[in-house]
Amino acid sequence: MFDVLIDDVKLLDLQTGEESRQQVALSQGKIAAILPAESLQPAARKIIQGKGAYLFPGFIDFHTHLFQHGSGFGMDADRLLTAGITTAVDMGSSGYANYPAFHQCDLVGKKVRVKAYLNISPVGQPGKGINEPLNKEVLSLEKMEEMLDRYPGEILGLKIRVSTNIVGDLKLEPLKTAVAFGEKLGLPVCVHTTNPPESASAIAGVLRPGDIYCHLYHGVGRTILDPSGHVEKGVLQAKKDGLLFDLGNGKMNFNFAVAEAAIADGLFPDFISSDSTPATFHHSELMWDLPRCMSKMLYLGMPLVEVIRSVTETPARVLGLDHRIGKIAEGYEADLTLCQLQKGNIVFGDSSGETCNGSQWLEPLKTLIAGRVVWEKGAVK
Repeated sequence: MFDVLIDDVKLLDLQTGEESRQQVALSQGKIAAILPAESLQPAARKIIQGKGAYLFPGFIDFHTHLFQHGSGFGMDADRLLTAGITTAVDMGSSGYANYPAFHQCDLVGKKVRVKAYLNISPVGQPGKGINEPLNKEVLSLEKMEEMLDRYPGEILGLKIRVSTNIVGDLKLEPLKTAVAFGEKLGLPVCVHTTNPPESASAIAGVLRPGDIYCHLYHGVGRTILDPSGHVEKGVLQAKKDGLLFDLGNGKMNFNFAVAEAAIADGLFPDFISSDSTPATFHHSELMWDLPRCMSKMLYLGMPLVEVIRSVTETPARVLGLDHRIGKIAEGYEADLTLCQLQKGNIVFGDSSGETCNGSQWLEPLKTLIAGRVVWEKGAVK
């Protein structure tokens, strides 16, 4: 007898794009069997009626801020369950000076699986209007390495912001230092790129294959577009060479005009992420949550299979967890999202105040972690 049977769900094959109706059986927190919907229903202790909704691997939000007790940007990680998220990455909210506090106060005991990118600045990102120091006197490879040793398997990358108001006269020197640190520690680097001191191509030229260019479609200062309105050639070449691109929607980091021009040149994000903070998650219509960001990319023409890949298979691979999560297959952890593609009128916004009217959106119905329902729409709290 199985522990749980999720009956009559629609599975999307990310390799072929084909959809099929299936039953998915779970035991001991893992996917135990995948059976055709029309086959005889196997015995299970608990049955969840899928009613033809999509069953996706649990969503992975690659860019969030979860240092609730140490950063003005931080929110409670378990609120993300309501968005179908089962794994989240805290993107640089803390640095070596306060990572232990983040670990103890906001990572231990959470239902959501949380991984982190360590900010190269010792204080991380304290909050609105407080810029992190990036001068060489405060940066310490040794102290960062101490955090990796103390918390093995938690810190999977490095984060830096290179906005002009943060780096000042240092320009791209802190980014070069971050990449050098990443090389020595064997970690990728994610760079925040709004209002940068140099061009997108210059930033991309510093980064390595596997590093992450964040806020792909922002519209503040220098963007990824050249004066003719096309994606800079250096950015497109970096994409071909293996640089990864993160949506990082947030409240101020998405511009429809930039997105539409970039997509016309074939540049979609590798990750769709929310950049969730207390000010945006289920508060701001400019972002709202990860499924809304995914729906916005559907509206812009990103195929459903690529939208789902960007929040499952790709982030799982980059996090080194693709042998455990990010796929619906026997033996994988039963971190799952039951989700409906709703039809109707919906408004998508951007940071410049522009809006677009869409006709469909992804709406989570249930979130499961290790085969257990940890959130369901409409449940009484």
